[in-house]
Amino acid sequence: MSLTWRPYGLPDVEAVTALANAARAADGTGRPLAEHHVAEQLEGPRFDPTTDTVSAWEGDTLVAAGSVWGPAEPVDGAALGVFDGDVHPDHRGRGIGTELLRRLQERAAALAAQRHPGLPVRLRTPGGTPGSGTARLLEQAGFSAAAWFVWMEVDTAAWTDPGTPSAAVPLDGETLRLARDAHNDAFRDHRSSSPVPEDVWQHWTSGATARHDLGRVVVEDGEVLAYALVSCYQPDVAHVDLVGTRRRARGRGLARAVLLGTLRAARDAGIDVVELEVDLTSPTGADRLYASLGFRPVRTISRHQRDVA
Repeated sequence: MSLTWRPYGLPDVEAVTALANAARAADGTGRPLAEHHVAEQLEGPRFDPTTDTVSAWEGDTLVAAGSVWGPAEPVDGAALGVFDGDVHPDHRGRGIGTELLRRLQERAAALAAQRHPGLPVRLRTPGGTPGSGTARLLEQAGFSAAAWFVWMEVDTAAWTDPGTPSAAVPLDGETLRLARDAHNDAFRDHRSSSPVPEDVWQHWTSGATARHDLGRVVVEDGEVLAYALVSCYQPDVAHVDLVGTRRRARGRGLARAVLLGTLRAARDAGIDVVELEVDLTSPTGADRLYASLGFRPVRTISRHQRDVA
């Protein structure tokens, strides 16, 4: 049967979520997603599902899907086009992934060039686990691994609380707003990072998965110095989406303070696992901090990229 290629939207969320979770289970790339998380992605700022999504259907069966987005600001002097996609494990080996990759690259490059005319275009996408079929497909298309992200977890029932005091406090509406400026400052010296606009921050922090009761901040003289923002994509797993410290406040143990507060809040709320991911090239040595708090590595995922001539 021939495939029908088309964009996907909110009516397709159930099928897209099921496909993504089947791929995650087969590839060992993460825990399941919830449908409302996929729906919220479709409603993000400056994201148009009619141009920035693609799906392949065999009759009524979804066999592949992917999406494209681009940061509002250049990254490392380049116009960045980011994409992600999956082919259902039951339909691999038929060349569908090659065609999906072609379509996603084409749209990502066009979007990046449209947003930042005149700049060199760089494409970026997750590459899966080391040696995966995804990585091989990308490398055949000229991509290479540019970074490695380690996912780390704490089992809260087995976690040993060090008992040290923490200056971190729960988030409220004002400190959540102020945390955006702290985040943009904290990540100014991280490669491959760009400032988060206000509308994107609002979208990130107002979704159904956000758990601000588990997040923590350190505030001094009305300014957020360190922050940890948390979401729950599954009821029993807390994901630390963002954690950082203003550059002038580094070296004071503030990231440890917010993470310690988050771990305690998650444990007390009955959360089974707290997880996060860390770039092994982080200039702050964040992986060592996480390990010292009890986080243990569970998987490594590459980020592949290609510069477009």
